Amino acid sequence: MLAILHHLEPDTSIPLGELSELVGISPAELADDITTLSMCGLDPYDPGSLVEVFVDDDMVHVLAPLPALQRAVRLSAAEARALATALQTAGLGPSDSLTSRLLDSVATGFSAEELAQMIRSAVTESARGVYQTLALGIERSDVVRIIYRRSGAQEDTERDIEPVALLNDRGAWYVSAFCRLAGAPRTFRLDRVREATSTGSSFTPRYDSADSRAFVPEGLPLAMLRFEVAGEYSKREWPGSSVVREMEKDLEVEVPYSGTAWISRMVTARLGSVEAIEPAEVRSAVRSLAEALAHPLDKIR
Repeated sequence: MLAILHHLEPDTSIPLGELSELVGISPAELADDITTLSMCGLDPYDPGSLVEVFVDDDMVHVLAPLPALQRAVRLSAAEARALATALQTAGLGPSDSLTSRLLDSVATGFSAEELAQMIRSAVTESARGVYQTLALGIERSDVVRIIYRRSGAQEDTERDIEPVALLNDRGAWYVSAFCRLAGAPRTFRLDRVREATSTGSSFTPRYDSADSRAFVPEGLPLAMLRFEVAGEYSKREWPGSSVVREMEKDLEVEVPYSGTAWISRMVTARLGSVEAIEPAEVRSAVRSLAEALAHPLDKIR
């Protein structure tokens, strides 16, 4: 919807198909978004502040100047992080076309470069083909054949699985499934799935996705982080974390991590408000990522 707003001139009518091509979605999706947009507005959210736009006879009609465009759309740092989290959860990486359009469409309270840095550091590329095959398998209750290599194993194994849920933990994707080879529920890490294909056969779910033995890694190393503003810390954003020291303004928090990729992205996306204290491998990973991101921007030294 942020991308759509910039194409809506007051007192105009635009063919639905033409606008859908401009924003890169189907006409049906665009019509749904326009309907949602027509119910949006600004404080105090009375009829006079609503977005006066609607679809009729395959045309998008804009009746009046849009209150939403009276000033630039601005995101706070917390909103930008929420946007990055949403992109990650949707399986969209920093080079995805939707991510690029959002970066082009949104002005922020800080700079566009800082938002780009935040999203590029907080969002990773997913195993797109594998993710899509498993997501369809879950939706359709289709058995999926995967080629999988366990951590430390020398050879791949072929397994037929009944996928139940996709999970994201500390930047890595997992699929919870019933494994026919093991004859029991198992959780597989997507970046270790070499190949995933539908077998064309269906299955009857053996358990509900809500009871799919959510993946809870154990024995992970701990990193110590300092939050300069206590309000910046949210347990939901840092799974498994705990506050070990609370001072007047800042906090020291222990955060479990599995590899430095996830935690370095999380810290780098919040440079200036979160500091990695220890261990050295996390501090080094944060420094390397910040320097890599800063090189084209010349922002962080």
